[in-house]
Amino acid sequence: MPRKRIPLAVTAMVAAALSGCGIMQSDADRVSNPLTPEQSKAQVMDAAHDIVTTLNINVVEAAFWHASCNDQGDPPFRGQMRIAYPPAASFAASDAEIAQMVQQLRTKGWNADPGFHTHGTALTKGNVTAVFGPQNVSNPNRDIELFGECRDTTTTKDTKGRVERVTLP
Repeated sequence: MPRKRIPLAVTAMVAAALSGCGIMQSDADRVSNPLTPEQSKAQVMDAAHDIVTTLNINVVEAAFWHASCNDQGDPPFRGQMRIAYPPAASFAASDAEIAQMVQQLRTKGWNADPGFHTHGTALTKGNVTAVFGPQNVSNPNRDIELFGECRDTTTTKDTKGRVERVTLP
C-alpha cells in the first residue's frame, strides 16, 4: 500500500507548534488598552507626587525612565522611577521609619502587594507598585522605586530615551 506524503510545510508547522516555537505573538500585541509614553510617565509621576506629599519626604534626587517589561528590551514598556531620600541614623531607625511610612500610605489607599517579590516593602495603588528599599551601606541614600503598568506599546528600544531627572514637591 503506498504511503501518503505529508507536505513539508505542514510537517514544519506541526513540529514548530509542538516544540513551542510556533508562530509567536509579541508581548506588545497582547496588551489590552495600551498607554502612550506620556500616560505611562504620568502614571508613576502622579504616584510619586502622592507619596512625597503624603509622607513629606525630603527628596534628594528623583529620576524617571521608560523600562522594557522583558529581558529583550522590546515593548511593552512601563514608566519607572526612583526617589532618593536621606538615610536614617541607623538600620533599625530606617526600618522603623519605613514601617511608619507604609502605615501612613495604607491609610491613603496604598495596599500591600504580596505578589511583588523584593527585598524591600512593596505597596500598590492605581496599578503602580512602590518599593521601599532597605537602607544599606553601599548607597548614600534610601530609595523608593515606582513601577507602572506594562502597557506602553509605543515606546521602543530606540525611542525610550534616557534617564530624566525630575522635580517632586
